[in-house]
Amino acid sequence: MTLRLRSVLPIRFYTAEMICGLQFLHGHNIVHRDLKPENIMLDADGHVRIIDLGLAQDGVTASNKISGVTGTLDYMAPEVLLRKKYGTAVDWWSLGIVVSRMAAGRSPFYSGPVSRMAFKAITTAKPKFPTWLNPDVKHLTKRLVRKNSERRLGVCGNIRAHPFFSTIGWEELQERRARPPFTPFVPVLENQHLKWPENNKALHPLAGFSFMSPSWTL
Repeated sequence: MTLRLRSVLPIRFYTAEMICGLQFLHGHNIVHRDLKPENIMLDADGHVRIIDLGLAQDGVTASNKISGVTGTLDYMAPEVLLRKKYGTAVDWWSLGIVVSRMAAGRSPFYSGPVSRMAFKAITTAKPKFPTWLNPDVKHLTKRLVRKNSERRLGVCGNIRAHPFFSTIGWEELQERRARPPFTPFVPVLENQHLKWPENNKALHPLAGFSFMSPSWTL
């Protein structure tokens, strides 16, 4: 998946809201383990929603780490691939990959079809960024994708204090008072011609099919 936003403003906003979401999960000892663009949605007001907790694990603390190779390869942290014990740091690594994809249109590591090359890049290679990338985005991403999970931003240091977020009002953001970059959906039911006629009989779910087994109509 290729994703790139032209301006740093939406990147800053969406990343900040993802941080709030991850910190909420981690505050309840939950690790998501599969943070990626496909699992980051916008609600009707334009705010970020982290979805799909199918691979999430609860009860994770600094003294109670977990193991297991699970998630999506391009977003997996080195410690996951190396089958080490891990904690919430894996989500911050994934966030770094997501930020890179938003800002640069690609991962800072190899993410092609050859899985062994992806494995080697994630576990041993240094991240690579375009020369034109915003310096604050680059610095933020580099700190999120540190190989040493104990030194990874989010686990080590206050990620909210990073210079990239200098214009973010965190309290306003958490209370959903911050205005999103855009509103993705218009409430379609405000359009009168789309409202369901109150006096019309509801149709059978399979009405209009060319053939129906008699048992389906019961």
